[in-house]
Amino acid sequence: MSLLLFALAQLVLLAVMLPLFFRYRGMKRRQDSLVQSLKGQRFWRINVARPRFFERWLRLLAFEGKGVLIAEGDHSVRIKGFWNKDGRAFDVLIDLRQSRAQWLGNRTLRSGNLHWAQLTTPRGEILFTADTGMNALLSREALADIFRAVFTELELTEEQTQDFALEKNPRSRVVMVLFFALLFFALIDTFVVSRFELTDAQIFRILRHPLTWAGTLVSGVLVWLLTYRQLLGGGVPARESQALTGLLVAVLLLSALPVAKRIDQVLADAPAKNYDYRITGVARLEPADPRLGLPPMTFPRAKEFWSQYPTDSTYPIPYLHGPMGLWQLDHEAFDAPIRAFYEKR
Repeated sequence: MSLLLFALAQLVLLAVMLPLFFRYRGMKRRQDSLVQSLKGQRFWRINVARPRFFERWLRLLAFEGKGVLIAEGDHSVRIKGFWNKDGRAFDVLIDLRQSRAQWLGNRTLRSGNLHWAQLTTPRGEILFTADTGMNALLSREALADIFRAVFTELELTEEQTQDFALEKNPRSRVVMVLFFALLFFALIDTFVVSRFELTDAQIFRILRHPLTWAGTLVSGVLVWLLTYRQLLGGGVPARESQALTGLLVAVLLLSALPVAKRIDQVLADAPAKNYDYRITGVARLEPADPRLGLPPMTFPRAKEFWSQYPTDSTYPIPYLHGPMGLWQLDHEAFDAPIRAFYEKR
C-alpha cells in the first residue's frame, strides 16, 4: 500500500512538473527571440510581475512574464517581453525622469528566492528581477548591476550590494545561539550523560503513537511560522530566514526527547525504584505487572549474565517514573551487578 501511494505521489508530481518544464522552455525561447534582435544595444534579461500577481500566494512561478530591459538613451528604458499565461507580448517605453525605482529585495516567500525591484511610472507599477534562475546570490548581484547602470540616482546600501551576515543581525544571532545550544544539549544528554535512559521499546512506542505525530506536526508548524515571521520582521532575508527556521525546527525535534527526560526527572516526586520483570528467555524480560505500562526489555550484549537466571524467574529493574509517564532506566543501579559479573569473569 505504501509503495502504491509513493508511486501515485510521483505520478502527481510528474504531472505537475512536466507541463511546467515545457512552459518554462517556451518562455525562454520567446525571450531568446527578443535578444537576437538587440545587437549593439545595452540590455538585461529580466522577469516581471504586476503587483496584483506578486501578492498572490498560490502560484507555480514567482514571476508573471519574461522579457528584457533595454537602455534607450540617458533618460529612457524599454521593457519588452511576454506574459506567461497567454504568451501576449508587451512593449513599454518608460521615461526615467517621471518614474521612480525602489529596491524590494528578497523579503518574503512570494519573492521566489529572488531579489526584486519596483518601478513606479505614470502608467502604473511593474515589478522586475534579473533573470538568473532561482539563485538568490546571482539575482542580487545582477539586480545591483542594473541599478548601477540604469537607475543611477539611487544609492545602493550595503545590504543590497553584499551578502547578508547572520552574525550582524540580533534576531538571526538569537536563533543561531538557540540552535547550537539545543544541539549541544541533545548530543551531550544522549551520548555522554547517560545515567537515565529511555529504552528502545519505549521510544518506538512513543514514535508510533498518533498523538506524537499530530503534536509534532502542529508544534513544528507553529514554531516555523512564528520564527519565520520574527526573522523577516527583523530584516533577515527570506532565504536565510527559511534556512534558520528549518534548522531550529529540526534541532527542536532532535532535542525533544532529551528535554522531556530532563523535565520528567525534575518533576518526579520519588527517586528511581525497582520493578519486577519476568525472564521469558535468554536476555528477554517482560514486566511482571503489565498494567503498569513498563516496556519490555532485551539485552543482546549481556547474554552470559542473563543465562544464569532460569526462565520465569523474576529480576528487579530500576526505573525513574515521573508525571510525564516516561520510564527511565537508572543505569547507575542497573549496571552495577552486570559490571561486577563481568569483572569476576
